Amino acid sequence: MMSILTISCIFVAAFIVAMLRGVGWAFVAVYIPSLILLNQLPQVQVPHAPLAAQFAPLYAIILSLPFRGESLRFKICSVDIIFFLLLISATITAWTTEVFETGINTLRTDFFTLTAPYLLARIVFKDWHMRRAALYVMIGILAIISVAALIEFRLSPYFYLHVLQSAGMGNKIQAMAYERYGFYRVAGPVEHPIYFGNMCVVILGMVAVLARSSGLSLKNPWVIVSLFAAFGCIITSISFTPYAGTMAGILFFSTLILIPMARKIVLPLTLLVMFALFAYTYNAATTKLGDKPDGDLPGSMWTRKKIIQQSWAKAQGAGPFGYGLRPDLTDEDGGENSFDLISVDNSYMQFTLTHGYVYTTLWISIAVFFSYRMTRAFNAIRHPSQVFPLAVSTATVLALMVSMYTVWAGALYTVLWVMMLGLANTLIDTVLASTAQWEVGGTRRGFEVLRPISGSSAFRPQPSLRITRG
Repeated sequence: MMSILTISCIFVAAFIVAMLRGVGWAFVAVYIPSLILLNQLPQVQVPHAPLAAQFAPLYAIILSLPFRGESLRFKICSVDIIFFLLLISATITAWTTEVFETGINTLRTDFFTLTAPYLLARIVFKDWHMRRAALYVMIGILAIISVAALIEFRLSPYFYLHVLQSAGMGNKIQAMAYERYGFYRVAGPVEHPIYFGNMCVVILGMVAVLARSSGLSLKNPWVIVSLFAAFGCIITSISFTPYAGTMAGILFFSTLILIPMARKIVLPLTLLVMFALFAYTYNAATTKLGDKPDGDLPGSMWTRKKIIQQSWAKAQGAGPFGYGLRPDLTDEDGGENSFDLISVDNSYMQFTLTHGYVYTTLWISIAVFFSYRMTRAFNAIRHPSQVFPLAVSTATVLALMVSMYTVWAGALYTVLWVMMLGLANTLIDTVLASTAQWEVGGTRRGFEVLRPISGSSAFRPQPSLRITRG
């Protein structure tokens, strides 16, 4: 009952905020906290439109649109089109493998899980004021989950979810507490430590980008504390997947910052990483494995290769639209849809088995088209302050695509990832548009001074830019 009341309050709050302040504030002030902090609450079963804590604000935003008359226009790009194609592909899979109503349910669920958060991030984060507000919200969220993480790490597993349950929330808690190296692996507000670690990788990148694209320095005390808190939360997950994602992100970021030439070849670098992952997959699928080695890391790597080997043969027969959205992938009883796999902790194998080749190809193409657009943005930069947000955005988006290689997609971290992708594409649009939106505003100490043409957008309130004559 308390969960129903909470979700109802979220819906009402989002509707009121959307009506009074607009879509941006409802998205930033209500949707993001509800998504991260209360995503484990059970849905309210409204016929044909079930309400979850993370869906309720989106319903409210949609209902408010006819009354607000806000302009939600933005320039459509290739990545936007891919998200619509993903939605169509998933719906076709549901229709062809189950029944018509399943397709409708899939259309609704995928729209509110992936498409709507992405599109709203594209729209809302055009305004640097909204990026600043989102930063403060993220700082507040990190204050909550980092304290809970410290408690869970050493004292009480699933502490955060137990607090919600003791307050009358009906969230589910795993019966098994995950341990490693003498510590409890932190799950925080989500159901698994891997998902928690990946979520914090995205939050770490978002805090850095939101700060630098809204006029705040990374030396700001609140920004510093929040970045350390997010990094600390990644550590407390004790999960190799987010660790690998973090290292990949650091490598991407360092390359883009330290090697200016790399900014002009983001797409070739991305294709190189994709080729390396494919080569590793093929090698793992065709190389005979011995017995499982001792130790957490060697054992984890062996299991990942075993997953690829077991999934490889099944994936080859998946067809354009897969076996269906809910096959019993790990059922050892040999049911009709059973694959009898030990696990499918590989998003790309998961996509191929459940959704088919079309969906998997579209998902991978996100990296291709995003990298192409980011290359164009780096080539169009007109001020050094724009390099850092674009580099962090690129590193975060691509690092999570690497992390997805060893974990299921679809959890909370995936929703935050599509929001990060929406933010990054909006920043790209800003840079590409700004190339024609600067004018000479006089001279200062022998330099011509550039200033934004009235009405043009920028990452943040820009200082005057100086360029040499000629």
